[in-house]
Amino acid sequence: MPPLNIVLRAMEQCQITVAELVITLLTSRQYKDHQLVQDLLAHSTDILNAFLRHPATEDNVIQKSCDIVKYMYLREIRDLVSGESGWHFRASNTSTKQLEDFSIKNTASKMESRAPRWWSLLGTLLGDEDTQSRGTVGTSMGGGRDDGDEGDDGKPASEDTLDNYWDQVDEIDLEGIINGLTGDSTALTGENKRLKRRAAIKTMKKTVISSILMQGINQKSNALQSILGFFLQSAHVPQKVINTLAHLGISISTDAINLAVRSLSAESQNLLRDLGRSVLASYAYNNFDVDLKSQVPTAEKLNDSLKHLTSGLLFPLVHGTTTNDLKCSEELWKKSVLNPYVEGHNIPRKHSCRDLLNLHREGSNDLNLSRRDKFNTWIFLHDLCTYGPEYLHQFQSMLQEPEAIEQIPLVKTPIYAARAMDINNSTVSGNIQAVIELLQQGGITDPAAPSTVRDDIGEEDLDSPDFSEHVVLVHSDLGTGEHLQSAQLHRSIESTPWNRFQHVVFIPGLFHLKMACADALWHCFIHPTTAREDETSLVRDITQIRPKETGIYASKPGFRRMHQLIGHAGICRRFDCWQTHVKSTIGCSSLESFAISKPIFEDLQAMANEIVHTYIATHRLQHLCMKPEKERDLQYENALLLNKYFLLYEELSYAMNCGDIGRVETSIVSWIPILKAVGKHKYATHMTNFLINVHFVYPAGLKRAVRYHRSRESDRTTNEMESCRLVRRTQ
Repeated sequence: MPPLNIVLRAMEQCQITVAELVITLLTSRQYKDHQLVQDLLAHSTDILNAFLRHPATEDNVIQKSCDIVKYMYLREIRDLVSGESGWHFRASNTSTKQLEDFSIKNTASKMESRAPRWWSLLGTLLGDEDTQSRGTVGTSMGGGRDDGDEGDDGKPASEDTLDNYWDQVDEIDLEGIINGLTGDSTALTGENKRLKRRAAIKTMKKTVISSILMQGINQKSNALQSILGFFLQSAHVPQKVINTLAHLGISISTDAINLAVRSLSAESQNLLRDLGRSVLASYAYNNFDVDLKSQVPTAEKLNDSLKHLTSGLLFPLVHGTTTNDLKCSEELWKKSVLNPYVEGHNIPRKHSCRDLLNLHREGSNDLNLSRRDKFNTWIFLHDLCTYGPEYLHQFQSMLQEPEAIEQIPLVKTPIYAARAMDINNSTVSGNIQAVIELLQQGGITDPAAPSTVRDDIGEEDLDSPDFSEHVVLVHSDLGTGEHLQSAQLHRSIESTPWNRFQHVVFIPGLFHLKMACADALWHCFIHPTTAREDETSLVRDITQIRPKETGIYASKPGFRRMHQLIGHAGICRRFDCWQTHVKSTIGCSSLESFAISKPIFEDLQAMANEIVHTYIATHRLQHLCMKPEKERDLQYENALLLNKYFLLYEELSYAMNCGDIGRVETSIVSWIPILKAVGKHKYATHMTNFLINVHFVYPAGLKRAVRYHRSRESDRTTNEMESCRLVRRTQ
């Protein structure tokens, strides 16, 4: 660099200082395009670093820089708490939409976009590995990283401890949260899972820290605190804990939570009334028990802590259902056998289970396969291509779902929870009270009664619509259906439709039918002592799949265990069928050797069509049973029957989950004789009568409304691949 003496003397002669020169160049518009200004701007970072290294100005520059940075961060946080940000949450005006729309992912993304520098600072403090400021700032200021806090693999020791902690916590499933925050819907495994988990946890920490500071600046900015307050309240966290967290800025106070609950209750009640008054509403209820333990027991109520309550749900009738479809109460009463004044010509002719066999007639096909055969073929192919050798996994994309018999259109149906009722519905009178109160919450009352009702919020005119000519769909279990039918029988002599319970049309829940089918399989293949003696019996499968639970399965396994057993054992047995078939037709000793031959998908389809005719019980089983006992293969016959029943259960579950009401009805017809055979006569009789009423008694509009709004549950458990590998028996 040339000597600066000439420049300095020139500045003295002009009576201008260096500071004045620099400030004038940077602030005056006259010199904004000057070469010196461009040079200053290009080397501004070097100039700042020079001031930081100079011992006389280091402290002042750092302090001024901190003030600037603090102002910048404060400005970004104030922008977050503004009313336009959408994070103001008034407890007294809380709505369901606010709770449904809240998302940690969206909140974090919005915070990062509106306050990027603040978000980056939090990432640096929390140890983001991708933060560029790590190391660069410390180096420029003469600092460095403390390597003593790192583990052997270069990661901070705190991260190793955190990973070990979450690996040991089995009750908490973070995968849903992690996938939501990282935008990845694939399964997480190994190191990839740990990396995504760290990123998700740090994102949640950033969101919580920012929310605490936002509430400190503006108490109305409390969206996250309100959501956490609702969670704490629903988890029955003690009031002292909630108030402590509220003082820390993590939650809202219990008073605010109570205000929000009242606001939500009022909104829910208005929604229930609006839905009920439209008449296009369906009702469902069931019992639940609460153990209200008293801290100070009294001699009068030593054993009276268990309360039997009733919960209810309302959901709208969709799929084009109109009020005219439900306006058939009088028509049904005229031809009801409960009507003491019914005229003979109005009574529908009697139908039996045989009339249900042709509800959905089979179409013609070239492969000589029925609908059920096609479904069974799909199940065999699905199991082989999903859980079989690796080569066969490529055919999963070529598998097409079974053709629907009658598909219910896919519609998002909102469900509204009714207020819990202090009613024991295990009796006829209890069910009567439950239905009346549930209708009352929907704004439907007895037309002959006063139009006002007193509730928790106040006394309001419900303006109940004229409901005397309409029916209401009520969903529940079989026991509830029996109580409601008993109530209708004993009230049939009443003078008004309301008192006769003429408006109630009961619809049995499909999930309870599914439970009955699982229990029927237990009665067929596990409960009889002789069924456990065969070495190819289902009990032998249990000893390999669930060796520690054989005693439970032999006594009372419950629905969940039976559901899993049917799925896992069914897959294993279908693998046996594949292995036996490829051995007898191709000569391959195993499915692995069969996969080495690289079959094409058409070959698999042809083999599956042969398997469903060979290894599943059909009408030919009757001819096998008629042979002399010495010529019969009882193990083979039992295996055919077990395969058939397991596939019937799979078909019912599949139809319920995908909304194929036609397949559901054909499956029920097949299950009716099985339920009768195992002694479940009530289920068989009620399902028979229900299908007869739907298809031969109800008007067309009501028939469609009932069929398209049957309560179903999508709770099919995914069968793990490991369970399939546990048992691969060869016949």
